[in-house]
Amino acid sequence: MGVEEHMARFSNKTRWCPSCVHKWTGHEEKETDVKIAVQILLDASLDKFDRAMLISRDSDLVPMAVAFKQMYPQKELYVVAPPCAGHSTEMLQHCTGKFKIKVAQLDDCLLPAEIILADGSKIIRPANYDPPA
Repeated sequence: MGVEEHMARFSNKTRWCPSCVHKWTGHEEKETDVKIAVQILLDASLDKFDRAMLISRDSDLVPMAVAFKQMYPQKELYVVAPPCAGHSTEMLQHCTGKFKIKVAQLDDCLLPAEIILADGSKIIRPANYDPPA
């Protein structure tokens, strides 16, 4: 509840193998760290939150964390590590604190395979969202 999604963009990029010269189209994320940084600073300036939780290991966000701390000393910025990964040491130096997402927490948030609504209609969880067997 109360979470806003801000999607980044991906661009196609031609990739090739220097050994066999095989070419293929790969995908590359663009502007994600900049978009996250701008959105956090914008939302802080609009007083949309007192505490922000940043799920990232990207040290490219350090300049934003430094600016955030200087501009909004009364607000909190926590860095959150995804499961099976550590925190960015550089980010920890500039954030209020840290959290780590545990696999069990994600399991607890998984929607059931099927939800039956009051009118009898069903919502089916996509198969690619199923937990590993």
